[in-house]
Amino acid sequence: MNQTHTARRAGLHVVMLMLTAMPLSACAREEPAAKPAANAVATKTQSTNPDAATPAPAEPQPAPPAIVDPVIGTYHWPNGTKGVDAFGQWLGRDTVWGLDFIGAETWDSVGWPTWWLDAWSKWVEAKPGRRLIFSIPILAGPVDGSGPTQGAKGVGVPVSLERGAAGEYDQHIRDLANNLVKYGLGDTILRPGWEFNGDWYAWRAKGRTDAFIAYWRRIVTTMRSVPGGDALKFCWNPTLGDQQFSADEAWPGDEYVDYVGVDVYDETWIDGAYPLPADASAEEIERRRLKAWNDWHYGSKRGLAFWSQFAKDHGKPLAIPEWGVVRANHQHCGLDNPLFIERMHAFITDPANNVAFHCYFDVNTDDLRHQLSPGIPDSGHREGTEFPNAAKRFRELFGTEK
Repeated sequence: MNQTHTARRAGLHVVMLMLTAMPLSACAREEPAAKPAANAVATKTQSTNPDAATPAPAEPQPAPPAIVDPVIGTYHWPNGTKGVDAFGQWLGRDTVWGLDFIGAETWDSVGWPTWWLDAWSKWVEAKPGRRLIFSIPILAGPVDGSGPTQGAKGVGVPVSLERGAAGEYDQHIRDLANNLVKYGLGDTILRPGWEFNGDWYAWRAKGRTDAFIAYWRRIVTTMRSVPGGDALKFCWNPTLGDQQFSADEAWPGDEYVDYVGVDVYDETWIDGAYPLPADASAEEIERRRLKAWNDWHYGSKRGLAFWSQFAKDHGKPLAIPEWGVVRANHQHCGLDNPLFIERMHAFITDPANNVAFHCYFDVNTDDLRHQLSPGIPDSGHREGTEFPNAAKRFRELFGTEK
């Protein structure tokens, strides 16, 4: 994997650890060959279930209805309803969708994320047009698959995609679906096992694509089967690039997916792009940023152009559930990059790409900064932006004041 994702996911992991200090149910890219995470354990096991085989290439599916105006959303910390509203106010938008992540530390959180559901259900109910996009851990515990170390369910029991495919985790998934419906969130867009083509989560699918496919199908079938669960939507969501393997090898089949998603951050390890030299001229900086866009974000083997076509071939709308500019300790990033904002806006709003929704990752951590909005006062987080030019351009392009 690349070091960027290690850092970003470490930032989210810290937040999740903070949440697990609360009561049980209380508690967010193709690079050159990436270094494995320090706590990763290589795993090559692959399911032999013939029903889990990757579907054979099919004829292109009918195009989904054209998206007239892609919906904008944002992530601003766990249970961040106030941050989502502040982001919308900054843009002058009446309605912005909310993105959040269930903590992966326990099976209790996966099935009974009541701390999240209580706040988000009230937020959704308060204004028409609001919607939750929920990132769902499909295996609990650390990345090495050793299983949860806390909670009341399955503590110390190793987890795997294969066990999920065999139905061992059906009850957790069913509980989640029932709770979503119970809390009035039956139309939530779910991201089960997001960024599965990396190696920073326990559900990493390299060498286990058959098991991932079978487990994904089981998750979708189980959740759709609960009373009221038929309106839940499922976003199959790798991150940009081949990463550990080509994500399309883990496609579960058209009937099990509602959106094709891809996460995009302004970072790359390709030659001649980033880091930006300290003494680079404005022209050199622009050249390097343009190279990052052309040769990585958009034009690489599994870049945005590929995923746009992939979604069309499968008759699905495209989504970008996470994206953002980046300042990071690794320095392989575009910093205050209005060009990246402009190119993303052009891609998102181009009807040919049929983007249904996109969510800006509007947070800062100690080692990774993305935030464009002013944020909210006294939040306890590192609020405000380090990207004044990108923030200005973002507001001009995505805000209502033109």
